[in-house]
Amino acid sequence: MGKALIRAGMLIDGSGKTAVENGAVLIEADRILAVGRSGEIGPVSGAKEVNYADGTILPGLIDCHNHLSMNLTQEDWLSRVNDSDAEKTIAAVINMAADLESGVTTARCLGEKNFLDIACKKATQSGLLSGPRLLVAGKSIRSTHGHGILAYVFDGPDQVRRGVRENVKAGADVIKILTTATVRGSDEIHSDYTREEIFAAVEEAHRAGLRVAAHCIGGVALQWCVEVGVDSIEHGYFMSEDEIELLAKSESWLVLTPSAFLMEERLKVTPSAETFRKKRDQAAQCMAAAIKGGVRFAVGSDAIHGCLAKEMEFLVSLGASEMQAIVAATYNGAALCGLDKSVGTLESGKIADMIVVQGNPLDDIRALQRVIAVVCRGRFTEIRSTRDKMIP
Repeated sequence: MGKALIRAGMLIDGSGKTAVENGAVLIEADRILAVGRSGEIGPVSGAKEVNYADGTILPGLIDCHNHLSMNLTQEDWLSRVNDSDAEKTIAAVINMAADLESGVTTARCLGEKNFLDIACKKATQSGLLSGPRLLVAGKSIRSTHGHGILAYVFDGPDQVRRGVRENVKAGADVIKILTTATVRGSDEIHSDYTREEIFAAVEEAHRAGLRVAAHCIGGVALQWCVEVGVDSIEHGYFMSEDEIELLAKSESWLVLTPSAFLMEERLKVTPSAETFRKKRDQAAQCMAAAIKGGVRFAVGSDAIHGCLAKEMEFLVSLGASEMQAIVAATYNGAALCGLDKSVGTLESGKIADMIVVQGNPLDDIRALQRVIAVVCRGRFTEIRSTRDKMIP
């Protein structure tokens, strides 16, 4: 679009700074020209002007853990893993549209079959498909006996290196490895990979300029991941106090995905739901301890499409402030992905990714579930039909 001036009753820039009352953002094409108080900007000749007096402007949300072709609230999601590539692609297109409409303008997809995510990324970049900006992992990497229904088997350091190289060649942006199960089954959390295998993934990825995300709920695998320089720990549901302290002192991020244990709509279609329910309190306590313990964290939906705002609500229930939850899904998400120079905060010169929600999420984080408008790469869309909808 050309120039547009978007005004609202409140503006939160994503940096963690105090919100601005009566804020405004001026954009031209796909860039932000100015951000500030409404009285300081405009009117601007030739600019389309919209005003959401009861709304809040924020940066576009960043979902740091997603899978495009899966939706884990569908009753038959497990059987859908065996769908054809064509069926998976159709699902991905539907899911990307739902994510964008919910305010997600950037999504990090951590593993798909047959490089489907890389194809989707190319299609969104070219404008063929509508959806968030995508960072993609291609084939996620697991051991023969390891967790991961979408992942591919690579055993031993040499095979792990080959798996990384296959993804680099295909056009991946990030490497995903799976090091543990998802639910703690005993007192000890076993690692599905050796330290040498994890190191091989990190060394190979970093040499190619890619970051590494590790599915890891805790235990010795977390210690090894931090020691060898894994860039983000995904989930971290059962970290000990010592592991939280280790992570807090490291350069690694934590991506929290609370819905696996806290969202009943997801649990009721999970094959091992009772196991998750039995461990719910322990997982919640660990996530709360990580938030309190100073770990740098972002947030992901883990294939609950259109529901990142619900994950942010869970963060607040676990002890994060409303501003911390917002920063987790904006600036922190951008920094984790290496995109903080272009997105994640509302600043002059950055890409025009932003949303407008009805109400003030600092008063009630659930306001983020009432998206009025989405601007992604400068493209403005009003979301009238979902203005008053709430996620269960």
